[in-house]
Amino acid sequence: MQRSVTGLLKAASLALSLLALPAFAQQEPVRLSPQEARGFAMTLLRQDRPAAARAIALGLLKKDSRDFVALMVLADSEKKLGRPVQAKFAARRAFRTAKRDKDRFTAAYIMSGILKAEGKFQQSQLWLRRAGQATDEERLQNAARGEFRRVRALNPWTLTFGLTVTPTSNVNGGPNDNTYTIGDFVFVDDTAVPLSGFEIGARFGVKRRFKPQDWGQVSFSLNYDERQYVLSDSAKASQPSARGSDYAFRSLQGNLSFDFTHKNKAASSSFDVTLGHHWQKEESLSSYYKLRYGRQNTLSDIARIGYGVSYENQSRKDTAARSTESFGLDGFWLKKMPSGDYLRLGFNLAKVDSASSDMAHTAYGFSTGYVRAKPFLKSRLTLGASLHMREYDRLRYASYGVRRDKKLSLSADMLFTEIDYLGFSPSITLRATRNLSNVTLFDSQEFGISFGVKSTF
Repeated sequence: MQRSVTGLLKAASLALSLLALPAFAQQEPVRLSPQEARGFAMTLLRQDRPAAARAIALGLLKKDSRDFVALMVLADSEKKLGRPVQAKFAARRAFRTAKRDKDRFTAAYIMSGILKAEGKFQQSQLWLRRAGQATDEERLQNAARGEFRRVRALNPWTLTFGLTVTPTSNVNGGPNDNTYTIGDFVFVDDTAVPLSGFEIGARFGVKRRFKPQDWGQVSFSLNYDERQYVLSDSAKASQPSARGSDYAFRSLQGNLSFDFTHKNKAASSSFDVTLGHHWQKEESLSSYYKLRYGRQNTLSDIARIGYGVSYENQSRKDTAARSTESFGLDGFWLKKMPSGDYLRLGFNLAKVDSASSDMAHTAYGFSTGYVRAKPFLKSRLTLGASLHMREYDRLRYASYGVRRDKKLSLSADMLFTEIDYLGFSPSITLRATRNLSNVTLFDSQEFGISFGVKSTF
């Protein structure tokens, strides 16, 4: 028995000495290769030990200040340690240092996350555009677009802008026939002829969404639109006194929107108050306000419908008699087809009251839109068509009876997503408009092609 106890004591003593050996060995410095150090630092990050990972990253950078992995580890570590300035410095340096597309994507994506955590959503969105620009790999581009949408949803501010150049056959909306008959007399308006040229358009918008409440959310937007015109040589020869500036148009619009929540999450509704002003040829043309209530319902995962009612009051500054008051009703149906294409059908009705026989009318129209899922000629194709009909309330042109117009519009928009810079791609829009009127002075047509830039995010 005594020998057995003595044997156990010796075994325990040996075990304790063996356990002590690793602790003693750890006092010696552990040397790792740069590759092993990078792997160890990344393991520490995954274990949520950013301080230790930072120390290793700094050690690696002392040896090579352009070590991409070390810069990425440092950026992530500084972010987790609550040091955004240092984190951004490391991420920027990594972005400039990266030689591979995938590394540039990673650096830009990490940078956007640091800015997102700071609440700097606009800058975060810009870096996500840079991330998408850095790679041709569709999986990574989709990841950048998905994160962009999430950041945009968090961002209370939204900025929009656009620039278009449009060659057009009818700058001034001139009629095909500049004669009209009243009784036995035929009148000719020498200035009422179509003038070809170019439309240069620019638009800017800013939107602010306020903090959501239990009942919904309020947002305010401000939009500016300007269109300048340059007449062609043939138009100048036809009408020497005409100037492109005669048709210049500007508008400024402010909108206050109330979006309401519903217990039924498949439904949504909104109430909008819009104020605006128009200028033409550098002179005040009209001011207006509009009230609209709209409601939408999701029928299924692939179908949605909506409708709206509106009232608009427009005060003309050039001729007071041309001021209008209108009531409108509109609606739409949207469905995703089995092919992935989208089909949209819409309608609108309007009753316009005015002291002017040129303005008072009843209008109704139909529209359709089609978005193709698969590329068409290496572009994202959107087709549109609409038919709008107007019947004017009072007789002005006795020889023709009550004026009736039918306006048909066709459009095709192609967005070339394969040509991309920071999430912006060039677009081409073809459009044709034909207004058929029983009064020849209002019978017109226009063909145009617009070149612009659109966001693909």
